[in-house]
Amino acid sequence: MSSKSKRLGSLADVFQAEKLEGTIRKIRLEKIRPSENQPRQERKKGIEELAQSLQKDGLLQPILVTKQSNEEFYTIIAGERRYHAASLLNWTEVECKILDRDAKETFRLAIIENLQRENLSPYEEIEAMSHLKITFSYTDLELGNLFGKSRSYMTELLGIAGLTKEELKACKDVGVETKNLLVQAAAASKKGTFQDFIQKFGAGELKTVKDAKSFNRAEDTLFPSDTSTISHKNQEISIYPYKLTKKGNSILLSCEDEAFLQELYKFVRKEIPKKFGKSP
Repeated sequence: MSSKSKRLGSLADVFQAEKLEGTIRKIRLEKIRPSENQPRQERKKGIEELAQSLQKDGLLQPILVTKQSNEEFYTIIAGERRYHAASLLNWTEVECKILDRDAKETFRLAIIENLQRENLSPYEEIEAMSHLKITFSYTDLELGNLFGKSRSYMTELLGIAGLTKEELKACKDVGVETKNLLVQAAAASKKGTFQDFIQKFGAGELKTVKDAKSFNRAEDTLFPSDTSTISHKNQEISIYPYKLTKKGNSILLSCEDEAFLQELYKFVRKEIPKKFGKSP
């Protein structure tokens, strides 16, 4: 090829690149790469079924991709499962819609696409929003505006991110699958009663959000809510009589009910560090 032809070819490439935004064209699979920051965690779930659908009906919706001028490959914004299904069928090319977006916008679009299709689990949504907040310094209000959610919704959702990886795994293992239940699990974690919450949920004692809220409210109460008093000669008398006295630098608490003493001990161990900090 002559130098003149090469120059003409380069100019054509530049012109073509400027017109890529929003265009739909077939791209070879070998030129497409999944994104490293995909909000969906289970990327290949149900690929075989999807491949059967593609083989029968074809690709009904293009894969959404982006490509920077300095990159060799197209990066998937949305449609990674369709990409894997096409690969499973040994397709050589697939129809794509091309968008010219930066990394932040690419990840945001990926989340939006999955949320609109209701494909993200609460765990995936939490991780995705946390990634945006930490990596791109979004505020809760900004995230809410981006996704059409209230600020309180985003604050509540991101509050779940306070759970450790081990706690999130424990929630998954016992079948906590809704955002509202995860909010209650996070509340239990802050109170120091997470393990008890998980045990009760796993045992079927906490079946609804209402049950979980009642559990967390009960943990804020010193006395059990069901049998805290008894009636005697028209008077309400505590069934847990105790005596509290101060002697020098010590506080003495005495009670004849061993079970109640144990409850008091657990309460003091949990609440005093919250208010006054841990002892040296």
